[in-house]
Amino acid sequence: MANNKLEEFCKSIDKEYGKSNTEKNIDYIMSLVKQREQPDKSIDDNIPAPSLQSTAEVIYIVMTRGDIPFKKFCEKDRGHKQVIEYVFIRGVKHRDEIVSFLKQLLSKSIPGLGPKLVLGFIRLLDQFVPKDKPTSFLNVIQFPEKAKEIMDTLHFMTNGEIGKGAALVMLVACEEGLIKSCRYEDIKEEFPSISQKAYNKELPLLRDKTQEDLKIPIRASLRTRIGYTKKDDGRIVFKKTSMSPRNMLFQFWRWVMSFFY
Repeated sequence: MANNKLEEFCKSIDKEYGKSNTEKNIDYIMSLVKQREQPDKSIDDNIPAPSLQSTAEVIYIVMTRGDIPFKKFCEKDRGHKQVIEYVFIRGVKHRDEIVSFLKQLLSKSIPGLGPKLVLGFIRLLDQFVPKDKPTSFLNVIQFPEKAKEIMDTLHFMTNGEIGKGAALVMLVACEEGLIKSCRYEDIKEEFPSISQKAYNKELPLLRDKTQEDLKIPIRASLRTRIGYTKKDDGRIVFKKTSMSPRNMLFQFWRWVMSFFY
């Protein structure tokens, strides 16, 4: 009963107050990426470095006024928009360049802009443009809004497994509808410790109907840890409906990767 009330409360918050600023900022960056899409579907990231003054202003706004969405201050100042494009669009493939540019501010004496703000902004950049970008396995996940829960659960349940155990978990996850594919080629980047030979040997054997009993506890564990149930028609219903900031970033990255990679 408490869970149902909490779900209703989350829905009412979203309905009454609208999207969070994190969601709004991701939407805005996605719109800027879309504007730079070329006829061949590539993204023009040839964005010149903005002025240090505009960059300092953006850092100050973002780090001290989190209540102001990116779009609001970018629409008022073209220089601020260029900063956001340079950092969050060009930064996808040129992260080191962006970080080096931002670190120039550490040696500048700008009243109101201390090192903590600059370094904090660089850490924020790590959320949108992480050093270790999500693997291609992200594209295999059927529900990007629950990507973190699904990936964390699969890593937990395959920990230490290199063959049959790993193949069993992935096969059941695929049959449940959590992932599109459980082929080794689709999971190897995210799960490098799994043995290709052992995995590919066991996977077809586990598809046999005589192996159904092995799948029951795996299925139950997936549903419990991720938090979902299945309707009679096969639809998955997640117990928690709100999207975490990390899942929003996973969704954002899956969309960005479709252009850049």
